[in-house]
Amino acid sequence: MNSDAARLVFLFGGIGDQFLWLSLLPEFRRQSRQPVVAVTNRSSSRQIADLFSGRAYDRLEVFEQPNLSGMPPTTSHFQPQRIVRASHIFYDERERYDLIGRFSIGIADLVRLILDIAPDAPVALPNIPDQARRNAANYMREWSLPVGRTVLLAPWALSWRCPLPLSWWTEAVRTLNQRGFTVVSNVGNSGRCDTTKDGALLGAIPGTLPVNVSLSDIIPFTELCGYFLGMRSGLCDLIAHAQVKKLVIYPYAADIDSYLTGLPFDIACRFWSVARAFGRPDVCEEMVNSEIPFAPSLIDSWLDK
Repeated sequence: MNSDAARLVFLFGGIGDQFLWLSLLPEFRRQSRQPVVAVTNRSSSRQIADLFSGRAYDRLEVFEQPNLSGMPPTTSHFQPQRIVRASHIFYDERERYDLIGRFSIGIADLVRLILDIAPDAPVALPNIPDQARRNAANYMREWSLPVGRTVLLAPWALSWRCPLPLSWWTEAVRTLNQRGFTVVSNVGNSGRCDTTKDGALLGAIPGTLPVNVSLSDIIPFTELCGYFLGMRSGLCDLIAHAQVKKLVIYPYAADIDSYLTGLPFDIACRFWSVARAFGRPDVCEEMVNSEIPFAPSLIDSWLDK
C-alpha cells in the first residue's frame, strides 16, 4: 500500500471519539475509495480498533507511544487534511461552533463533515468476537451476577464538568436493589481501578460490586447484565448498540457556564446525544440537576419504558 496516497487516522483521545470515528470510517472508505491507515497505541485504542478490523481501515499501525509532533494543528471541511486525529477538537473552532449553534448539528454530523461523507452515512456496528462473549459469560459466573437482572453502573466521566454527588448514586443503587437488581460499579473508568493488598478492587459506589472489564469485553458483558446506567462518557458510545435497557445521565448545576468543549448545557446535551449520534432511540437520556437529591421516580420511569 502506498501510504502517501492513504488517509492516516490517529486514534487518540476519548474512548467515545475513537469509537464513533471507527463507526464511520467504513463508509468513508466506501465513498472515497481511499485506503485508510489507522494509528493506535497498545492499550484502549487498540481494543476499540479491533472491533472494526477489516472494515474501518486497511492497515493498523500499533505503537507504544506514537509521535504526534507532525499532526496538523487543525482541519476544516474546506481544507481537508490527509492526516487527521480522531477528535472533533482539532476541527476548525469557528466553523465548529457555527455549525453547532446555527445548524444544531450533533457530534456524528461533525465527524461526517470532517470525513466529507454523506450527511446520512450510516454508522457501522462493532464486531464482537466469540472470545469476548465467552469472557463476559465467565465474568458473570465468577462474580455470581444474575443474567438479565444486573445493572452496570458507570457514575464517572473524565470530560463532563458536572459530577453527581456520591449520595445521588448511593440512593440510585438503593432503589435498584429494592427493585430486585444487582448493581456493579465500573471502577476501571477514570482510573478508579485501585486495589487493596489482597488484590480486591476499590472505588465502587456503596452497595455495588466493583468490576473492571476490558473494553474488548464490555459490550457483551453489559448485554448479559441487561441494564446500563451511567453519566455521559465515552463508555456510553460503546454501549449504544448493546441490546440492553440504557439510561444516560447529563448532570447540570447553576454555577457551571459551559460543559464539554465550552458548550452551554442544553446545546452540549443535544450535540453529545448518544441516541442521536448512533441512531438509537432506545437510549434513554435524562438531564439531572446535581443539586437536587435523587428521586426514585427517575428509575421507575426508565424501567417502565
